[in-house]
Amino acid sequence: MRSSKLDYLGFCFAHGRIRLTDVARLNFKRELRWWTGRHRLVSMNVRLAKLRSYVQGWMNYYGLSGVYRDWPGLDNWLRRRIRMCNWVMWKRPRPRIRNLRALGVPIRQAVGLGRSSLGPWKCARLLGLAMSKSWLEKQGLICLADDWWRWAPFR
Repeated sequence: MRSSKLDYLGFCFAHGRIRLTDVARLNFKRELRWWTGRHRLVSMNVRLAKLRSYVQGWMNYYGLSGVYRDWPGLDNWLRRRIRMCNWVMWKRPRPRIRNLRALGVPIRQAVGLGRSSLGPWKCARLLGLAMSKSWLEKQGLICLADDWWRWAPFR
Protein backbone atom coordinates (compact mmCIF):
# COMPACT_ATOMS: atom_id res chain seq x y z
CA MET A 1 0.00 0.00 0.00
CA ARG A 2 1.27 3.47 -0.85
CA SER A 3 1.89 5.79 2.06
CA SER A 4 -0.09 8.57 0.34
CA LYS A 5 -3.24 6.42 0.64
CA LEU A 6 -2.76 5.66 4.33
CA ASP A 7 -5.07 7.28 6.90
CA TYR A 8 -4.25 6.52 10.50
CA LEU A 9 -5.65 8.11 13.68
CA GLY A 10 -6.82 11.20 11.80
CA PHE A 11 -3.53 11.76 9.99
CA CYS A 12 -2.46 11.07 6.42
CA PHE A 13 0.62 11.71 4.30
CA ALA A 14 0.62 14.26 1.50
CA HIS A 15 3.79 15.05 -0.44
CA GLY A 16 5.99 13.75 2.35
CA ARG A 17 4.26 15.70 5.12
CA ILE A 18 1.91 14.68 7.88
CA ARG A 19 -1.53 16.19 7.41
CA LEU A 20 -4.92 15.84 9.06
CA THR A 21 -7.52 13.87 7.13
CA ASP A 22 -10.70 15.28 5.65
CA VAL A 23 -12.73 13.11 8.01
CA ALA A 24 -10.93 14.58 11.04
CA ARG A 25 -11.55 18.11 9.74
CA LEU A 26 -15.25 17.36 9.16
CA ASN A 27 -15.61 15.86 12.64
CA PHE A 28 -13.97 18.95 14.12
CA LYS A 29 -16.34 21.25 12.23
CA ARG A 30 -19.34 19.13 13.26
CA GLU A 31 -18.40 19.45 16.92
CA LEU A 32 -17.84 23.20 16.57
CA ARG A 33 -21.20 23.56 14.82
CA TRP A 34 -22.83 21.90 17.78
CA TRP A 35 -21.16 24.25 20.29
CA THR A 36 -21.82 27.33 18.16
CA GLY A 37 -25.38 26.39 17.20
CA ARG A 38 -27.60 29.41 16.81
CA HIS A 39 -30.29 28.15 19.10
CA ARG A 40 -28.20 26.71 21.93
CA LEU A 41 -29.37 28.33 25.13
CA VAL A 42 -25.92 28.82 26.65
CA SER A 43 -24.27 32.05 27.69
CA MET A 44 -21.37 33.24 25.57
CA ASN A 45 -18.93 32.81 28.48
CA VAL A 46 -19.85 29.15 28.91
CA ARG A 47 -19.79 28.61 25.14
CA LEU A 48 -16.32 30.15 24.81
CA ALA A 49 -15.01 28.16 27.78
CA LYS A 50 -16.22 24.88 26.25
CA LEU A 51 -14.85 25.86 22.84
CA ARG A 52 -11.51 26.82 24.34
CA SER A 53 -11.26 23.47 26.08
CA TYR A 54 -12.24 21.49 22.98
CA VAL A 55 -10.07 23.47 20.58
CA GLN A 56 -7.06 23.30 22.90
CA GLY A 57 -7.35 19.52 23.19
CA TRP A 58 -7.84 19.18 19.46
CA MET A 59 -4.80 21.32 18.73
CA ASN A 60 -2.71 19.37 21.24
CA TYR A 61 -3.39 16.29 19.14
CA TYR A 62 -3.57 17.62 15.56
CA GLY A 63 -1.06 20.43 16.00
CA LEU A 64 1.61 18.03 14.81
CA SER A 65 0.27 18.37 11.28
CA GLY A 66 2.98 19.68 8.99
CA VAL A 67 0.70 21.65 6.63
CA TYR A 68 -0.19 25.19 7.66
CA ARG A 69 -2.79 25.95 5.00
CA ASP A 70 -5.47 23.86 6.76
CA TRP A 71 -5.57 26.13 9.80
CA PRO A 72 -6.36 29.70 8.65
CA GLY A 73 -9.55 28.56 6.91
CA LEU A 74 -10.78 26.71 9.99
CA ASP A 75 -9.80 29.66 12.14
CA ASN A 76 -11.74 32.19 10.03
CA TRP A 77 -14.75 29.87 9.92
CA LEU A 78 -14.77 29.47 13.71
CA ARG A 79 -14.51 33.22 14.33
CA ARG A 80 -17.42 33.83 11.95
CA ARG A 81 -19.49 31.20 13.80
CA ILE A 82 -18.83 33.02 17.09
CA ARG A 83 -19.86 36.34 15.55
CA MET A 84 -23.01 34.69 14.25
CA CYS A 85 -23.81 33.40 17.77
CA ASN A 86 -23.48 36.91 19.17
CA TRP A 87 -25.68 38.32 16.41
CA VAL A 88 -28.42 35.78 17.09
CA MET A 89 -28.22 36.35 20.85
CA TRP A 90 -28.90 40.06 20.32
CA LYS A 91 -32.21 39.11 18.59
CA ARG A 92 -33.79 42.49 17.79
CA PRO A 93 -32.60 45.70 16.07
CA ARG A 94 -32.46 47.84 19.21
CA PRO A 95 -30.12 45.55 21.21
CA ARG A 96 -28.07 44.93 18.06
CA ILE A 97 -27.56 48.65 17.53
CA ARG A 98 -26.76 49.18 21.22
CA ASN A 99 -24.20 46.35 21.24
CA LEU A 100 -22.62 47.48 17.99
CA ARG A 101 -22.25 50.98 19.41
CA ALA A 102 -20.63 49.48 22.52
CA LEU A 103 -18.13 47.75 20.24
CA GLY A 104 -17.21 51.11 18.69
CA VAL A 105 -19.14 50.98 15.42
CA PRO A 106 -20.19 54.44 14.14
CA ILE A 107 -23.90 55.22 14.61
CA ARG A 108 -24.84 55.16 10.91
CA GLN A 109 -23.18 51.80 10.32
CA ALA A 110 -24.62 50.38 13.55
CA VAL A 111 -28.15 51.39 12.60
CA GLY A 112 -27.73 50.09 9.06
CA LEU A 113 -26.41 46.74 10.19
CA GLY A 114 -28.72 46.46 13.20
CA ARG A 115 -31.82 46.89 11.04
CA SER A 116 -30.50 44.71 8.23
CA SER A 117 -32.65 41.90 6.88
CA LEU A 118 -29.63 39.80 5.99
CA GLY A 119 -29.33 36.41 7.63
CA PRO A 120 -27.09 35.78 10.64
CA TRP A 121 -24.30 34.18 8.59
CA LYS A 122 -24.02 37.19 6.26
CA CYS A 123 -24.24 39.66 9.13
CA ALA A 124 -21.49 37.74 10.91
CA ARG A 125 -19.22 38.51 7.98
CA LEU A 126 -19.93 42.22 8.37
CA LEU A 127 -19.25 42.04 12.10
CA GLY A 128 -15.57 41.31 11.42
CA LEU A 129 -14.71 44.98 11.93
CA ALA A 130 -16.45 45.25 15.29
CA MET A 131 -15.48 41.82 16.62
CA SER A 132 -11.93 41.60 15.36
CA LYS A 133 -9.59 38.67 15.85
CA SER A 134 -7.89 40.42 18.78
CA TRP A 135 -11.26 41.20 20.41
CA LEU A 136 -12.33 37.56 20.17
CA GLU A 137 -8.99 36.44 21.63
CA LYS A 138 -9.56 38.77 24.58
CA GLN A 139 -12.92 37.06 25.05
CA GLY A 140 -11.12 33.72 25.27
CA LEU A 141 -11.20 32.24 21.78
CA ILE A 142 -8.06 30.37 20.71
CA CYS A 143 -6.59 31.22 17.32
CA LEU A 144 -5.96 27.91 15.54
CA ALA A 145 -3.39 29.31 13.12
CA ASP A 146 -1.35 30.94 15.90
CA ASP A 147 -1.61 27.83 18.06
CA TRP A 148 -0.33 25.75 15.14
CA TRP A 149 2.91 27.74 15.20
CA ARG A 150 3.28 26.94 18.91
CA TRP A 151 3.75 23.29 17.90
CA ALA A 152 6.48 24.11 15.34
CA PRO A 153 9.40 22.92 17.52
CA PHE A 154 7.84 19.45 17.77
CA ARG A 155 7.42 18.87 14.05
